[in-house]
Amino acid sequence: MYYLYVRVEKARDLPINPITASCDPYVEVKLGNYKGKTQHFEKRTYAEWKQVFAFSKEKIQSTVLEVYVKDKDMISRDDYLGKVVFDMNEVPTRVPPDSPLAPQWYRLEDRKGERKVKGEIMLAVWMGTQADEAFSEAWHSDAATVHGEGVYSVRSKVYVSPKLWYLRVNVIEAHDVESADKSQLPQVFVKAQLGNQILKTKLSPTKTTNPLWNEDLVFVAAEPFEEQLITARFIPNGTI
Repeated sequence: MYYLYVRVEKARDLPINPITASCDPYVEVKLGNYKGKTQHFEKRTYAEWKQVFAFSKEKIQSTVLEVYVKDKDMISRDDYLGKVVFDMNEVPTRVPPDSPLAPQWYRLEDRKGERKVKGEIMLAVWMGTQADEAFSEAWHSDAATVHGEGVYSVRSKVYVSPKLWYLRVNVIEAHDVESADKSQLPQVFVKAQLGNQILKTKLSPTKTTNPLWNEDLVFVAAEPFEEQLITARFIPNGTI
């Protein structure tokens, strides 16, 4: 699955509210009807968040990503400090083992995006998958419809899909097989075990000390390969 990742690193040189003589900054990331926001800091014109947001690509319905920097106001509506807008068609795709995308400084713009305003924000925006190392630390903003200032942020969960392999064991033949009863020729089968998986060959077609099978046993093995493959020869009434 692909996700749009937004890494909010930090902001600097933010303007001070002339009335409160302070700045309590936070960042809001908005993609269509989906929102997520960082914590706010009190009385800072420089703030560092180092927070990642992840938006599922299949739910993206907007062509632009908007990143707002706001000044938290405990009494009235939060003040707008500036924004940065990204065209979704220009967002790069990064798939490990590609190098992580380095964050860059962006100058804040006014509400209409027509002129630069005071303050800068450091961001990294890219399209990636669940294999990205940022996925486990990301907050997933998953609100189908956001009304007013309602924001729903849920910590992403990592579901690791193991890399699976087929392990084929070709049982060909054995030599000088002896049974406990020396008066009878053995009729043998082979049992192989990998972890909790147990597979057996058919009985050798003939009773002989040199049985022949040429039979495949196929296991499913998952990385990392920590289980041992164990094989043994058997006769129906006991181990050889």
